[in-house]
Amino acid sequence: MQRIVRDDVIVDRGDGRTARLGLPTRVDPRTATPVVPERPVTPKRKGWLEERLGVSGFYSKYGRKAFPVHTTFFLGEMATFSFFILVVTGIYLGLIYIPSNVEIDVEGERLPQAYASVRLIESIPVANLFRNVHHWAAHLMVASTLLHSLRIFFFGNYRKPRELNWLFGVGLLSLTLLASFLGYALPYDAYAVTATGIGYSIARSIPWAGNVVAELFFGGAFPTLGSLPRLYTLHVFVVPAMTAALIGIHLLLIIKNKHTQPGYARKLAEPGRVLGVPFWPYQTLLAVQLLMLMFGGLFILSALVPIHPLEAYGPPGPETPDVKPDWYLLWVYGFLKMIPSGAVLSTPIGTIGPEFLGGLLFPGLIFGLMALAPWLDSTNRPSVKRYEYLEPPRQAPVRLAIGVFMLAYVGMLFFAAYYDEVGLTLAQMWYLSIVIPGALATAALLWAKWAGPDAEQRFDPTAEEMPDEEVPAAH
Repeated sequence: MQRIVRDDVIVDRGDGRTARLGLPTRVDPRTATPVVPERPVTPKRKGWLEERLGVSGFYSKYGRKAFPVHTTFFLGEMATFSFFILVVTGIYLGLIYIPSNVEIDVEGERLPQAYASVRLIESIPVANLFRNVHHWAAHLMVASTLLHSLRIFFFGNYRKPRELNWLFGVGLLSLTLLASFLGYALPYDAYAVTATGIGYSIARSIPWAGNVVAELFFGGAFPTLGSLPRLYTLHVFVVPAMTAALIGIHLLLIIKNKHTQPGYARKLAEPGRVLGVPFWPYQTLLAVQLLMLMFGGLFILSALVPIHPLEAYGPPGPETPDVKPDWYLLWVYGFLKMIPSGAVLSTPIGTIGPEFLGGLLFPGLIFGLMALAPWLDSTNRPSVKRYEYLEPPRQAPVRLAIGVFMLAYVGMLFFAAYYDEVGLTLAQMWYLSIVIPGALATAALLWAKWAGPDAEQRFDPTAEEMPDEEVPAAH
């Protein structure tokens, strides 16, 4: 019987001879030696999720994205996580809260239904803790968003190619302040009604369209039966949906334009590459740790520093309490107090008064200048390459001076909210609000020019154009 050559296992044929089982071979006629072909590779069976979602492709494209490591870069993540905490706690509170100012009987007392539902929340320890966490998370979101914006401004990271992302960031800061203001009305105590009533008066002060805008936004002539449902819908659905959309676009633009890097990365990273840790698993672990720390810190803060109870102001009544807004809106309140009551201008489209000047025109001017910063900055020219690194603030004396002036001016507006309580006159307050920020800005400008590097030692924040593909981050 003929001997059959195989390339795998030799087995006994039963007649005293052996044979190989496996792939058949062919014999090279020139050398008379068998040639073993390559064994076919059986493809690995894909998992259930891989077959349907292509998880490995998503990981290869995004999972190895490099994230630079810098302390200030966590401010943006803190703002995002604060929004997540607000959504989670808000959903829980929404299961108990009733957005209605219809009066009902509660233990023989006539109370607005919204006020009674918040009082019920206060009587449940866990619900009251969640309400406090919701309150402080709102403060944290405003603070982290503001600090994130200041970091980007002072280091010049709003320039090419990130102008659009800067615009979306300014929009996120505006929506954060708007959501915080809308939350004022929901407890519907005397404080809430007074503070929201001030906002209603400011909206009505818009020339020509004030009444229409105010009634559309506040659901009628505040306070009316339609006010709380309208403000609740804006606070819980409309503004959060817009915020989530802007956060998504903001993150997509970061992935598209790639993250800016600290100055030290210029010496270590290859040209056009991002130096950092990969998104999965290292950046994800850092983000989860930050989220847990924020959750824990907010719960501890809420347990130790509760917000003012409803009984501090009581249900709304004929008397108007003397209230001041929280710190993130106190600067608007301070500017309103500085405008003389006689500052009225009649125009063909209506009367422009102090409420419109201080409550809408002035904040709109501030946010408008912020949004135009990339185009007002003379260093952001079309001929300049991409800005990829943090530029030391002392290398940009004018930008540093402008930032210091605005921070000092806003600080003086905080002080202006109390100027009459410390014995200052309106003229003195105007003088201080201009002189002190001007002096600090001048000092910052002179310091930057004195301490700034020479032309040969200046750090170049620009970089060569990045290639299409990003090098995976090293473990």
